[in-house]
Amino acid sequence: MRIYDDLVNIKNSSLALGFFDGVHLGHKVVLKNAVHIAQKSNCPSVVITFKEHPLNYLTNAAVPQILTLNEKLEMLELTGIDNVILLDFNKYSHIKAEEYLKDILIKYFSPIAITTGFNHSFGFNKEGNSHFLNSNKEIYGYKYFEVPPFVVDDSIVSCSAIRNKIQLGDFPNASKMLGYNYFIRGIVIKGEQIASKLGYPSANIDYDKCKISIPHGVYYVKVCTDGKEYNGILNHGYAPTMENEQKLKTEVHILDFNENIYGKKIQISFITKIRNQNKFENIEKLQAQIKRDIAFAQIYQYFLHGNFNISCKRFHN
Repeated sequence: MRIYDDLVNIKNSSLALGFFDGVHLGHKVVLKNAVHIAQKSNCPSVVITFKEHPLNYLTNAAVPQILTLNEKLEMLELTGIDNVILLDFNKYSHIKAEEYLKDILIKYFSPIAITTGFNHSFGFNKEGNSHFLNSNKEIYGYKYFEVPPFVVDDSIVSCSAIRNKIQLGDFPNASKMLGYNYFIRGIVIKGEQIASKLGYPSANIDYDKCKISIPHGVYYVKVCTDGKEYNGILNHGYAPTMENEQKLKTEVHILDFNENIYGKKIQISFITKIRNQNKFENIEKLQAQIKRDIAFAQIYQYFLHGNFNISCKRFHN
């Protein structure tokens, strides 16, 4: 996949337009349609998107993302897209829709087809939309494909819905909409060694401020390091029992793992929330709770793989 930092000529393209934060299930339909047309027509597929979220400029505030730019590019490549054009939103935000279509999309890409989601918009005051693209297709000689809402469990899949679920710690339902587990990445750094003293050594990383914040709590996660995946228990927040309520920490105890990974990059995928953070009366009660957290994870992994066949009325998180 080729990545360009500004406009280039890629003629007779199959275009996909959108910001694609999260590259969720709805986005993948848009992207795969563009790829399918490109393959069928023996032409290049092109995603036209922005380096930063448009709301960063419109609201003058950083908008937390589901994926970092590099993570998004990795996900886009997996869909089979040939080219990605990364534009600066502030450079094109005041261009009218008609000008954007004629002087950018048509001039540089002479598209044979354009695919967007049902709610995609572009141009000054969002004048460009599905109706606009459809009404101009015969004038400029392209086919237009509008992808309808993608629905999961009677809810429309959208970035705002996914962000809301992540912010609430509802990772099972966020994963359903994403089509994969929400994840973070980071370099393992040295902590205060408190977890090791408790008998549960942990890997500490800095939670990327560009990513959506999650509630403080304890989570069942999957940890990927050196190409291998492990189960883990992650604590995100402070350490009230240890009277360390000043420093926000993200630390994961990797189950059945005893290797030195300081300085290595790991990926942590969130499966489900186990509990909120609590302040325990003493270290012994904290250790007992950690044992219960690990037991939860061990049971839940069987539940995930369909091996959890114990009859019960309710499965408590």
